[in-house]
Amino acid sequence: MTFSQYLSNPVFVFSSAIALRAILLVYGIFQDAFSPMKYTDIDYMVFTDAARFISRGRSPYARDTYRYTPILAWLIYPTTWDGLWFSFGKVLFAFGDIVTGWLIMLILQSYSGMPRGRALKFASIWLLNPMVAQISTRGSSEGLLGVIVTALLWAVTQRHITLAGILLGFGVHFKIYPFIYAPSIIWWLEINQPKSKPVLKGDTSVSSKIVNFFNADRLKLAISSTITFMLLNISMYKL
Repeated sequence: MTFSQYLSNPVFVFSSAIALRAILLVYGIFQDAFSPMKYTDIDYMVFTDAARFISRGRSPYARDTYRYTPILAWLIYPTTWDGLWFSFGKVLFAFGDIVTGWLIMLILQSYSGMPRGRALKFASIWLLNPMVAQISTRGSSEGLLGVIVTALLWAVTQRHITLAGILLGFGVHFKIYPFIYAPSIIWWLEINQPKSKPVLKGDTSVSSKIVNFFNADRLKLAISSTITFMLLNISMYKL
């Protein structure tokens, strides 16, 4: 079997991706224990300290430099337990990498119409990329954000607009920069609006352009994302 055929095999690609991250996780534990240069990202120490404050009934923001949603600290709450549980967050972030790779394959199949084997080859650029694996296994939460952003792209391409809005709102709450994808999505929703939708063609007035801009999908995306973002921010502030 050629290497190209291996990359078309889901069992090989996903098992290799999991093995790569498992090896890096074990190596990271070893390097942290025996090397003055630590493998674990300093941000991970901030995350776990914030989770520890939560376990003591305090605010995660009692930890200096913690500037993230409390949801992140809750997600890695098991890191407050003894032993290897300290690496729970890294495992969670690495798992996010795997889910992101699966979503990439799914999008390429469902939206672009690629055969599974070819879509998997593109997904393997992410799944088998040692830099991607290192980032998550060092304790960066970008693995979770990758899941949110890729799920957002899947929802948009499948025209699950309300779900896309919820994911966009949650992504911006989780870490503000997913907002940069909003203009591209809004533009795409005009290009790919249903053909049956009546559009005021031939009328070039400002009012008609405004009416045409605010189509149903754009409104659903804006409303659902704004409500999600505001509800999360308010609820986290109240807590």
